[in-house]
Amino acid sequence: MAALNGLFNKKKLALTRAKLAAWWDGAAYDEEAALAAYEAKLAAAANENVEAEAANVEDELFDELPFEMPPRLSALALIWGDGRVRPGDATAEAMEPARIGVAADGVLAVWGPGLAAPVIAIASKHPGKIEVYEWREETIEALRHEVKQAKLDDRVTVTRIDLEAHVYPPASLDGIYSVDDFAYVGYPPHLAQQVMKSLKPGACAVLEAYVGLKSDALKTAFASSFAEPQIRAHGDVLQFFRDVGLQIEADEDLTDEFLATARAAFKQLGERLAQSGGIEPVTARELAWETEAWRVRLMMLAQRRLERRRFVVRKPAAQAENTNEPAA
Repeated sequence: MAALNGLFNKKKLALTRAKLAAWWDGAAYDEEAALAAYEAKLAAAANENVEAEAANVEDELFDELPFEMPPRLSALALIWGDGRVRPGDATAEAMEPARIGVAADGVLAVWGPGLAAPVIAIASKHPGKIEVYEWREETIEALRHEVKQAKLDDRVTVTRIDLEAHVYPPASLDGIYSVDDFAYVGYPPHLAQQVMKSLKPGACAVLEAYVGLKSDALKTAFASSFAEPQIRAHGDVLQFFRDVGLQIEADEDLTDEFLATARAAFKQLGERLAQSGGIEPVTARELAWETEAWRVRLMMLAQRRLERRRFVVRKPAAQAENTNEPAA
């Protein structure tokens, strides 16, 4: 009786989801056709366990439901492209596994990608396991959905973290690619210590971040960000790495490259808007806020009041690990 009840409930759930899918597509819901399709899938697996097959049907029907992107993320996609919350280039991102030097069977961590486009680009060149850690509450469900849609969920895990307090397993990572985490974390020494702690001896991390001096204009430049900006001076960021024992192998200025990518995206915005065939008012409002914030941010980058840097750091191959975080 319990098994029959379970099957009945799954059938009701499948029909409900079929009804939602029809509503979403603006089509008429045909209950008889939906029931026939459901029963046909069960009949096709008559030699298998009925409950297990019903669970599979439920998953398939669920997967077919479209994911409704929140207005803010829809606005960001119009500017930066699908799967992005900031300027980025898939060709450049695909080079990161080689820059880090992670082996094909190594565990590569991606910190703070926002959405899945950077992860998909990296996964195209790294066949091994990828652990994604994301701190933006607003993007986490969309990120997970995009990873699943890209059929990467068999080797890519997505974990939501508290950027300020998360503690990573020691010596568990063969490489790290971090984007903007050091531009938003309130206490950088803790995050630097987590880079040192989580890397295996001899492993490398590539850390991208903004650097600059304090300015009232930063409030406007980052007004549309997912967190308050915590921009530090270039030398201070370097010192955070040195204090925990990380070796600094490269300190590269990406400002001009970053500016070019961002400006190219804004030049294509008109075309994307035309192709979209109109947007919802709430999406248009988000788009206006994002555009104004980035107008100021790009101006600061062009004036070098703000810079984009790429730091390449490495955990020493043989050294007693510093387990004490630097004093505030």
